[in-house]
Amino acid sequence: MLYHWLKPFLFSLDPETAHNLIIELAKLAPTLGSLSGIKPDPSLKINVGSSRWNFPIGLAAGLDKNAQALDFFTAQGFGAIECGTITLRPQDGNPRPRMFRYPSEESLRNAMGFPNEGLATILPRLRSYRGSTPIGANIGKNKETEARESIEELSILFESLIHDADYFVINVSSPNTPGLRALQEKSYLTELFTELNSKNQGKDLYLKIAPDLEEAKIIELARLTSDLGLTGIIATNTTIMPERGSGGLSGRILNEKSRTVQKLILREKLNIELISVGGITQPQDLFHLWSHGGKAAQIYTAYVFQGPAILKVFKKELNRFLEKQELTLNKFFELSLDERQYRLKDFL
Repeated sequence: MLYHWLKPFLFSLDPETAHNLIIELAKLAPTLGSLSGIKPDPSLKINVGSSRWNFPIGLAAGLDKNAQALDFFTAQGFGAIECGTITLRPQDGNPRPRMFRYPSEESLRNAMGFPNEGLATILPRLRSYRGSTPIGANIGKNKETEARESIEELSILFESLIHDADYFVINVSSPNTPGLRALQEKSYLTELFTELNSKNQGKDLYLKIAPDLEEAKIIELARLTSDLGLTGIIATNTTIMPERGSGGLSGRILNEKSRTVQKLILREKLNIELISVGGITQPQDLFHLWSHGGKAAQIYTAYVFQGPAILKVFKKELNRFLEKQELTLNKFFELSLDERQYRLKDFL
């Protein structure tokens, strides 16, 4: 309800100014999260990798870049909270303005360029977190770091954060760092993940991929993820639409493209997790993911446009579905895919 009154004011501001204001408010008054959030429901718990999510919707990277409001987003009821992208050294990102709204399409365009306070500032915040919600660390290279040096840089980030994050996401798919997407190559990723696997201590490792890849490349990356023993893929990052300007687009405008990528990956039937992000705006989007074999999703842009009420909408519909099936969510995912599709047919 509070967001309903705040939104007209926030949307009168530059998008990044509004974003910073909300993060500051969330940081200073974390108890507000519980007033507008959802309460834990044992029937909605799911296993994602080695983590236990209280809810199948997590917070995507980019909203709480610097891990400043973890308590607030925990109180909101997200299944997991992904902070970052975190770089080794502080980074200002690209010049402003670098975030743009498309209200009629419930979408955003950002050309941020990984602005964040860097490892040394963010690490103590993760260490002081006492909540039980799984925390993801989305990590990436600094803008000026060359590809060869980036493996060592990411390795330092991974090793430094390994005791303070539940899962890790390697971001080589943002369109806002020059040359970054070129690192979505088999040789580079094999070398990178071989290095990270040698230092891993049982933490989940995900690769986040772009939605603008060709079909053969998507399948190659999915198989590589499996071959390298990673936990899974987060699909997808933002999409490039040059006619809209620089940066990447997220939100409803990305839904169809993101779905296509996810279906290609799930069709391979690999033993990996797939976390869906990109255009998740309503419960039917989650049911659609489930019907193809997926499980968990993340939101960011829909949260900006709909506010915390979006979690209540999802929870109400998920409860309605599970009550009809007389199942918990984990039990539902133990069913065969054919059986899951049959039970979902009236909800898609």
